[in-house]
This record gives sequence, C-alpha cells and structure tokens, in this order.
Amino acid sequence: MTAYFVIDLNIPDPQKLAEYEAAAGPLLEKHGAKVLTRATGDNYDVIEGDWRPRRLVILEYPTLEAIHQFYHDPEFQPAKKVRQAVPGAVANAIAVEGAPSTREEAAYFVIDITVFDPNLMMQFEDANHMVRKHGGAFLVRSDRYDVIEGNWRPQRILIEQFASRQAIHAMYNDLENEPLKVMRQRASSAKALAVDGFRK
Repeated sequence: MTAYFVIDLNIPDPQKLAEYEAAAGPLLEKHGAKVLTRATGDNYDVIEGDWRPRRLVILEYPTLEAIHQFYHDPEFQPAKKVRQAVPGAVANAIAVEGAPSTREEAAYFVIDITVFDPNLMMQFEDANHMVRKHGGAFLVRSDRYDVIEGNWRPQRILIEQFASRQAIHAMYNDLENEPLKVMRQRASSAKALAVDGFRK
C-alpha cells in the first residue's frame, strides 16, 4: 500500500542542507520515492493554527516498508549524521499509509488534527464532499502512523491533494463549507497548511 513520509525539517545551515539533499537524493530514487513537496515559508499558507515549518517535505513511497528501508539504509546513514550534527537541526518525521497520489503537479492540504468530540467529528467526516467539489482527493486520513524521528505525535493526520493552493483556499472559504468548518472546529483543533507541490 502507498505510504507517505512526512517530515517537518529544519536545517539552519543552507550549505549543510544542500549537502544533505545532494546525498539523500539518489537514495530516494533507489527506494522508489517521489517528492511531492519541499515547501518553505514561501511555498505554503497557514490555514489554521500555529504550524510554521522551516521546510515541510512529503515523499510518496510504494510501501511503508520502503520508508523504513530508506531510513535505515547504510548508504543513508552518513547523510543523516551530517544533518543531525548541524547545530539547531531538527527533524520530526512520521510514515503513514494512504491512497496513491493522482496528479503530477499539485498542491497539498496538510492537517494535524486533535479531536475532542469524536461523535461530532464523525458527522463532519461524513460531509467531506467539499474536497471533491473543489477537485481534491484524499491521500491520507489516519490516526495510525510510525514515528520515524523526533517528537511529532499528531492525533490524526490528513493529506488532501488539489490542483493548486488557490483551489484549497476556494474549498476552505466556500460558503457551503462554513457550517461544516464550524462543526469541525467544535469537534477538534487543527494545524493546517496549504502547500505547493514540488516543481522540478
């Protein structure tokens, strides 16, 4: 089953970041990964909450096992050590199963949700036609994931794929969505980003 490696990454030294990405890049291909986004503050909008990653990376892999194989690959360890040795460097990373992505060029609505009224939240999720109305597709809706590195522990993670960031804003601000948004905000709190996809 398709899986996603979602990394909230901060490598404060631009030279070390470039060195790390150059070393890790060929190994992504080796393990069948596709880069969906490598967004910085210029490439995302905060939709809700206070989540402001320095760099949000989302990689699509053929399986969850492929993510673990990449992360533990002996060839990757020197690059990981370079990254971890940078003062102030932080990586919070999870691996989660989902549906295959459907577009080559896209934007992503990434949502870290904490639910405090599960019954009301179920009613909201039954009404998620707004995503389809605006051309979106669900890639991930899960409370089950593997922590790969760091201390990020989302209660529930959602990743939705859209044609553009504008489409995400159109869905979020749609008047039809207002009562659903109120319902969801009564049932949960969210940290949500609209993120540009990776352009080669």
